[in-house]
Amino acid sequence: MGSGGSQTMKTAVVTGGNQGLGFESCRQLARLGFRIIVASRNLKRGQQAVAQIKSHCPAAQIQTLTLDLANYDSIDRFSDRLQRTVDRVDLLLNNAGVVNLEYLARNHQGIELQMATNHLGHFALTASLLPLLLQSNQPRVVTLTSGGYKWGDIRFDDLGWQQRPYHRVKSYGDSKLANLLFSYQLQQVFDQHQINGISLAAHPGLTGTERQQSVGVGGWLSRFLASPVSQGVQSQMHAATATAVTGGTLWGPQFGLRGKPKSTPITALITNPQIAEQLWQISEQLTGSAWHLPTPSP
Repeated sequence: MGSGGSQTMKTAVVTGGNQGLGFESCRQLARLGFRIIVASRNLKRGQQAVAQIKSHCPAAQIQTLTLDLANYDSIDRFSDRLQRTVDRVDLLLNNAGVVNLEYLARNHQGIELQMATNHLGHFALTASLLPLLLQSNQPRVVTLTSGGYKWGDIRFDDLGWQQRPYHRVKSYGDSKLANLLFSYQLQQVFDQHQINGISLAAHPGLTGTERQQSVGVGGWLSRFLASPVSQGVQSQMHAATATAVTGGTLWGPQFGLRGKPKSTPITALITNPQIAEQLWQISEQLTGSAWHLPTPSP
């Protein structure tokens, strides 16, 4: 897939596009005519996803590149290679994540792995892809969160869980709260710098994926209430492709756990500029990310 391509064909980058909601997003985006980059930590699984999508949609322009969101060197390599592959990114779908790790794990910087991957990795990736996003007429960034954000209570002074007993559900909730705060604050940054971009968050409700079942909603509850992946993906697909959306909003199932996509109210905590800005500053420091933003006109 060269960088030339059709100027009318939109380019989408989907993290975790090799399985679950990410794979289904890639499959549906391919049918809509997007050029797709499947970002996968495991190259073989990424290649298998590409082959499977092409078997159903032979005309799909899709390829996979390796990306480990917990490793910021990997993010840099991914960004460098992508800039040699495409001329712009119209849609960045921050979908990948790790969930409910039974035992405390940290990345090489000492940050708890769910926070390091789910939030900080996507923060760094978005910053590194900003030059490509700015080549789009209206770039869109969709960040996947979950209802688990309500369990979050981010301790900015202890992102490595070194000062308190590790709690896997609360740790996951912290990362999902950070996803939502980042998505909201990114829209504020777009607006402040007069960027014609849209930043949205989406959550799938209760969906029959391995990831969600590992958060403790498996068993009979999952069997009877969970939506199939093809339905659970609707909220993030709506956020990714609908025209009538407002930046800085959260999209989820109409009835919370399932249902058609609907704009979902967010708490005052999410729109608190001090907390969102504090998270942004700490994220910049921890990832070493540089946001090359245009200077707004007077």
